[in-house]
Amino acid sequence: MTRMIVASALVILAGAAVSAQTPPPAQTPKPPALPTGQATPTPTPAPVLPFPTDSKFAFINMQGLLSDTKLGKAGLAQMKALTDKQQADLTEKNNAINVLNQKIQQQGAVVTPAALAAMNSDLEKAQRDMQYARNEAQAQGEELNQRLLTDFQDKVLPIINEFAKEKGLYGVFSVQDSGVAYWNAALDITAEITKRVDAKFPAGK
Repeated sequence: MTRMIVASALVILAGAAVSAQTPPPAQTPKPPALPTGQATPTPTPAPVLPFPTDSKFAFINMQGLLSDTKLGKAGLAQMKALTDKQQADLTEKNNAINVLNQKIQQQGAVVTPAALAAMNSDLEKAQRDMQYARNEAQAQGEELNQRLLTDFQDKVLPIINEFAKEKGLYGVFSVQDSGVAYWNAALDITAEITKRVDAKFPAGK
């Protein structure tokens, strides 16, 4: 059970760290606005089915639990704060490299060999700094990711175990990792566990 939860949660938190290494994706065009005076339609939430009293197994969406609970959102916010800072730093370093490249291209043919060598040396140093910053960003992201995952798991697992004992369950399976092709929707306990996690950790910690 522990391995399942770590694998599922890792998909979400690790994704934040990767964003520090890649440019932001193009923005998706906004949908057309509704005509004036027309209310925005509110999606109807899926009904929460009662858990079958005779079931001995349940399923849980760990990625959904991570993204919907206050505890999980707090962790994702920490990851975003870190990766936003890293992205700003990497962007600044990349811009400096571009400026040096342009300078060499524009002035390389007219400056002295010594001056050109100095510009190339500055460029090489800037590129090394950029690579070092990338490696540091990845290491910091992985370290925070693992720390947040461990904290999330330590707080959520006892709540899942408590529910399983209440219902007399033999097992609770992660939807992402179980390989199940079909299950009764009433066996999905994600909403119930989300409610319990938020009740126990209302401040997200």
